[in-house]
Amino acid sequence: MTTKPTIILTHDVDSIRRPILHVLKRRKRFKLMDIVKHVLRIDNLYDNIIRIVDFEDSYNLRSTFFIPVMLFSAEEIIDTVKSLVNRGFEVALHSVIENIQMRALLRMQVEIFRSLFRVEPKGVRTHYLKINTSILREYVRLGFLYDSSFRIEELGTSNPQRFKLDNGEIIELPIAVMDTDMFGRFHMSERTAFKYILSKLREISSRNSRIFVVLFHQESYRMKGGRIYRKLVEYLYEKDYNFSNCMEYIKSLTKVKAST
Repeated sequence: MTTKPTIILTHDVDSIRRPILHVLKRRKRFKLMDIVKHVLRIDNLYDNIIRIVDFEDSYNLRSTFFIPVMLFSAEEIIDTVKSLVNRGFEVALHSVIENIQMRALLRMQVEIFRSLFRVEPKGVRTHYLKINTSILREYVRLGFLYDSSFRIEELGTSNPQRFKLDNGEIIELPIAVMDTDMFGRFHMSERTAFKYILSKLREISSRNSRIFVVLFHQESYRMKGGRIYRKLVEYLYEKDYNFSNCMEYIKSLTKVKAST
């Protein structure tokens, strides 16, 4: 008998706006009417955070948004982040790793995140999923409870992993599927990608895995490919899967550990 894993919904916020020329060069990704609204500055195709929040809220779901302070001016989304927190969504750090003085820049990112958003980030995901033991060690030093940067193929499991390092412990929530892998790297059609996700979910369920972490960037919400996010959530909701965000799941692990 298979057990349904908990679906953990996550979104990376790599950007919140693009120049008009950028959009026009990628016009095949969008609906014509959306492009017209973007060009006329009626709408912004690359800022979908509140759209996603409204959609998930209609199903009483709460996802995790990984937000950077280095990829664009984070001051532009202070009010948006405040709205996320007030509505019960998790806000975590989308860190950027650089080769020069990595420790200093990481510490600065955490400090600026706290200062701008008035939020203490408990979780982190590295931009471009750049991750290794040395980076995890820095995350432990900065007080993060979990990371979600490894793909399940790298770790050989979709289950949460406890990394015990020389300076402490951090929990890893491996990513099962990511939009940019399916559409940017493997150039799948939406139909193929949807079937791929469900086949992967069946495979993971057959192993009685506990979680299935979904990553769709907020920028892709109205793009060709990323548009299947709504369809996926609606399908899984109808199939009675349990949903969570990262921190909610980490808290559940803590409760289990305390009771054993």
